[in-house]
Amino acid sequence: MYAGQTASPARGAGFHSAPTHNGPNPFAETQVRPIPPASYAPTQVRPIPPVAQYQRPAPPVQPPAPPAPPPAKQPGKRKRGRGPLAIFLILVIVTATAAAGLLGAEFFARGIAVDKVKSATACFIEGSEDNVDVSFKTSPPVLMQYFDDKYTGFTISTQGAPIRSVHGVTADIAVDDLDLNGGANNAGTIGAITATVDWTSNGMRESANTALKEAIDEYLDDSIFGFLTDWISTDEVVTSIETDPATGIVTLHGMFDSTIAVKPETTADGGIRLQIQPDSFSLGGDLDLPQEDLQKKLDDMTSELTDNTYNLRVDLLDVTSTGVVAKFSATDIDIPASDGTSSCFDM
Repeated sequence: MYAGQTASPARGAGFHSAPTHNGPNPFAETQVRPIPPASYAPTQVRPIPPVAQYQRPAPPVQPPAPPAPPPAKQPGKRKRGRGPLAIFLILVIVTATAAAGLLGAEFFARGIAVDKVKSATACFIEGSEDNVDVSFKTSPPVLMQYFDDKYTGFTISTQGAPIRSVHGVTADIAVDDLDLNGGANNAGTIGAITATVDWTSNGMRESANTALKEAIDEYLDDSIFGFLTDWISTDEVVTSIETDPATGIVTLHGMFDSTIAVKPETTADGGIRLQIQPDSFSLGGDLDLPQEDLQKKLDDMTSELTDNTYNLRVDLLDVTSTGVVAKFSATDIDIPASDGTSSCFDM
């Protein structure tokens, strides 16, 4: 162990340290010499030239950082059940979709039914479907009737086109309870038919022209005046028609000052005929055409208009200032069974 001693050396004396024990210091290698006192000599101070002050360049201006987005809300737990509003909206959507589907099916069935009735009517009147309008009642839905082959009611209207060989006829027909599920003896049944037929004066003139022309041609074929058949124009046989609502008489005026007075009457089977009135048949040109032959031609013409296959009967027959109006009706009608050929009611 060492015992350290500290002593302030006298000015000018050297400083040394010595061990505190007697005897040589085995660790001492060299003798420490005293440090001479420092001498201070005055020196001339030179002025220090000014140094340019260094200015650090300003840092570049950074654009302001965008504001930090608000912290996202943690999604809450989704409710397992649906609220009343959601359930109501789902029900509304489902109901609307179903209604749209039914409405589309109704329009489709209605279109097919209209086309079938148009086709049957055009076949029956031997005319074009373009001249036939068909309208079904709004209730019950036609879709149900279509699948059952039972139609509650519909109306048919012809637009003045010829019905078979009869010109100028407009018919408005209402049909109720059409059942196309035929049996052994019929192709179906019709509950009721009502029809209003308007036969215009001009239509009567055109129809009478055709009938009288045929009668005249047959009469002249067996005579020396046969060449006149090519000379007489069909449109000139009857030139005008005069109707008298008071008497119910229709007078036909024709070529060579011919006149024929007819009266619309009902037949025994419920049809219509134009009955030639006594002493009213006068043909010009010295034509001796038998009245019976002319009456037959007129009857053939009107029978086309009042075909009683469906047992239609006249309920009302009026002569007006513009023509003839007739109303027909029938109930519990059997549709004739098909004879193996195409039928107008093959719907």
